[in-house]
Amino acid sequence: MAAWIIIASLLAALFSGATARTLARHRPDPELSGLPRTPLERLGWIGLAASGTVGVGLAILVAIGGAEGFYDESWYRGVFWLLLMTGIVVWFGAWFVTKRRYGGVVIDERDRAVLARSLSVESMLVLFSLVVWTIALTEAFADEGAIPLGYLQLLFWSTLIAGAFGRSAGVVLGYRRGIAVDA
Repeated sequence: MAAWIIIASLLAALFSGATARTLARHRPDPELSGLPRTPLERLGWIGLAASGTVGVGLAILVAIGGAEGFYDESWYRGVFWLLLMTGIVVWFGAWFVTKRRYGGVVIDERDRAVLARSLSVESMLVLFSLVVWTIALTEAFADEGAIPLGYLQLLFWSTLIAGAFGRSAGVVLGYRRGIAVDA
């Protein structure tokens, strides 16, 4: 089973590297580069950092104690919950500060288009996560006929984190690619 965890971790690292490379390659248009970031784009970057940190923390916890340790040991779950709650508090804190600073977050047509397109990144990342988990768990536990509960918890949390990461990455990509709005 350790081999599947290593393979999944390597695939996640490869995917994270590809995402970072894509974000770096798609720079904003030169005429827009001098403009300040919109509140939604700022929240996208903060969400990317928060969900990435929680995901890396979960991967480290699983690498230390395995999925069984994550399920059996209460201190693993405690550290993960602390990390998860910190990520949520950081994101909501950033949202609250952004909302107060700008007198309410104003969403224009471009922001709506970016949000609509970000859903495709989120859904593809969640789908990719579920496919990897399904194949890995099927291959690892085909002989036993049952999947331990620790793996099901990891499947849920990693899919939730992948969704948050995907939505934030979609927002950032939307602004970096310069989505055109139909008038």
